[in-house]
Amino acid sequence: MDGQNLTKVVLLACGSFNPITNMHLRMFELARDHLEDTGQYRVMKGIISPVGDAYKKKGLIEARHRLEMARLSTDSSDWITFDPWESLQPEWVETAKVVRHYYKEMLEAEQNTDDVDTVKHAKKRRIEENRFGGSSHHKKDGLQLMLLCGADVLESFGVPNLWKQEDIVEIVGRYGLVCVTRSGSDPHKFIHQSDMLWKYRQNIHVVCEWVTNEISATQVRRSLRRGRSVRYLLPDSVVHYIQEHGLYSTESEQKNAGVVLAPLQRSQEEKKVIKMPASLCDTWDIISNVNLDGYMTALGISPCLRKIALKVKMKKVIEQQGDQYTIKTTSKVKNYTISFRVGQEFEEFTKGLDNRHVKSLVTWEGNKLVCEQIGEKNNRGWAHWIEEDKLHLELYCEGEVCKQIFKKNANE
Repeated sequence: MDGQNLTKVVLLACGSFNPITNMHLRMFELARDHLEDTGQYRVMKGIISPVGDAYKKKGLIEARHRLEMARLSTDSSDWITFDPWESLQPEWVETAKVVRHYYKEMLEAEQNTDDVDTVKHAKKRRIEENRFGGSSHHKKDGLQLMLLCGADVLESFGVPNLWKQEDIVEIVGRYGLVCVTRSGSDPHKFIHQSDMLWKYRQNIHVVCEWVTNEISATQVRRSLRRGRSVRYLLPDSVVHYIQEHGLYSTESEQKNAGVVLAPLQRSQEEKKVIKMPASLCDTWDIISNVNLDGYMTALGISPCLRKIALKVKMKKVIEQQGDQYTIKTTSKVKNYTISFRVGQEFEEFTKGLDNRHVKSLVTWEGNKLVCEQIGEKNNRGWAHWIEEDKLHLELYCEGEVCKQIFKKNANE
C-alpha cells in the first residue's frame, strides 16, 4: 500500500504505572510492529497517561513520582512519550474521557500542521461522531487514536458494574483497541463470547506476545519492599530514581488503605471484589491431582498423613457474601476453610494442614485469584482460575507445585 494512504495511528496507554515497567514499554513496540505489519497503518506516536492522585488506589504513590519515572523511561525512545494531563486533574477521570481528550488534542495538532477547511472538518466530524458501525474506526483524514492495553483490561469489560456500557462502545466502537496477550489469556475467545465485542471485532487488534513477559507492577513493589533487586524489570533510570527517593516501602503500600472508592473508580483488582465471577462461586469435585505428595513434603507433613491424603477425594465450595469470600476444601478425612477479602492482608492458621501461622494476601492477577502466604516456608501460596468448565488450582511451596483440576458438581 502507498505510504500516503496508510492510516496514521497514535497509541494511548492509561493506568497507574506504579511503577512503570519494561513490559509497559514493550507493549508499545509489540503494538507498532503488529499494526504496521498489516500494511494499513503507520504508528506515529505512543502516549503514556498515568492516573492522578485523585484515584485513591491502595499503594498508589504520588503522581509527580510516577510522571517522572514515565519521563525517564521514555527518554531513549524517539516515538513513545508521556503526558501529564490526566495526572493533573483534580478528580479521577474515566478512561473514555481520557481517550476523548487525547483524540481532540490529536485533531487539533493535525489542524495546526495542515491547511484544513475548518467548516468542512467540523461538519465531517459531526457525521463521524454519530456513526458507530461495527467496522468503522473513529478517524479523521487517515488519522486514528487507539487505546493500548493488556488482555486483562479487555476481559474486565465483562465484569458486571466495572465499566459503563456506553464507554465500552465509545472506546472499542469509535476509537479502536490494541490488546497484547499474556500467558493464560485468550482474547479471541473472550471476544467471541461477548456480543458487544463481537460487533466491534474489526476494531480490536489482538497482538500475541510470543516472548513471554509476565512483569507485574504489584510483584515489583513487593520486591522493592523486601529490599530485593528489580534491575532488568524496570529501566535503569527508573530503578535509580526509586532508590534515590526511597519509594515503595511498607508504609507507602498502605497509602489509601482505608479509602472506599466509588464503583466505577476502583481498580480491576478492587472492582472484582464487588462480584466474584458467577462461574467460580460453586461446588467443585476434583478430577486431577498432580504432585500433591511433593507439595505436602515441602510443607513438612508426615509420610503417614501424606499417604492418607493421596487416597481421599476432595471437594471445593466457593462462596461470596458481600465482599467476603469463603473457600471450603472438604473430604472424608479433613476439612479446611479460608475466608478473606481481596486485597486485605489477614492472619491465617493452616489448621488441619501443616498447622502454621502465616500472613496471607489474596489478589486478582489477570483472571487468577492468587494468594501469597508469608511465614516459615518460602514461596508459599496458591492460585485459582477458570478455564472453560474447569476450576484449576496450583498450590506451591519451597519450589514444589501441586496442580489440581476440578469439575463443577452437577448435583449441587
